[in-house]
Amino acid sequence: MPIIFKIFIFFHVSLYGIGSQFLILPFSSKELSIGSHPTLFEHDPVNPSLYHAIEDRPSISFNQGTWFGDVGLTQAGYNFEKNNVITHFGFKYSGITDLEFRNDSPSDSPLSYFSSFGISFDAGKAIVRDNQRYGVSISYVHFGIFTYESKGLGLNFGYSLDLGNKIQGGAVIQNVGKMSKFRTDKILLPQRVLVGCSKEFKINQIKNSVYTSIEKNSLISTAKIHIGNHFNWTRFNLYSGFSSSTGVIESSVGVGLLLSRFEVVYGLRFGSQNIGIPQIISIRFLMS
Repeated sequence: MPIIFKIFIFFHVSLYGIGSQFLILPFSSKELSIGSHPTLFEHDPVNPSLYHAIEDRPSISFNQGTWFGDVGLTQAGYNFEKNNVITHFGFKYSGITDLEFRNDSPSDSPLSYFSSFGISFDAGKAIVRDNQRYGVSISYVHFGIFTYESKGLGLNFGYSLDLGNKIQGGAVIQNVGKMSKFRTDKILLPQRVLVGCSKEFKINQIKNSVYTSIEKNSLISTAKIHIGNHFNWTRFNLYSGFSSSTGVIESSVGVGLLLSRFEVVYGLRFGSQNIGIPQIISIRFLMS
């Protein structure tokens, strides 16, 4: 393999998150716009203890969007609850198809085009016990660049606690597992730990929730701070967020509407890297 191609793969994986890094990307518009919080109730949340469903009313979610560098994001999930146990099945895909293959000789046209992708299938359960919730999920992970691939399994653990007075606390450990070698290189899952809390305020029909959390993952040497806000008035929702780590600052906004059995949410994120504007649209549907 030409050395220029090796360097390209290194920067492409690091910058765009197509390697195992895709596992820590936000795949829903709520997470994109509010931030990655272990107290955020979602259809496919960061915290597996917070899988959301209504008793005997299964729900389906579908998310479609783009990440930095025009990387495509797709996620689908199915949740149902029975006897205070929520079961989740999900699918995530991240990829880009028009990458150029070039050698170390300058040319106007690439030698060929190739794709890069990351895909995961996950299943999990959340158990509710009084004011506490416990969750665990397992993911089958598969990613590839050019003709090289890596596969493996990852485990995710979550816990959340209702502290009363509309205050919630939570903690998450993600991506504990192992991957096969990528060509001759050892691949590590991006292990991630998050802790945080949230507080809901209510005035008449208006609800406002504030989220704060801190994240430590194996991809960056320093901690990442997330701050988010969710404003709700009847069927209208407004989301906003801010995150910061060494040399990188991101802000985000989103808007959502609940219509009968449908929920539609659209989110945007703006980063200091100036390499695009991630955006995701999410649809959730109650089946009965």
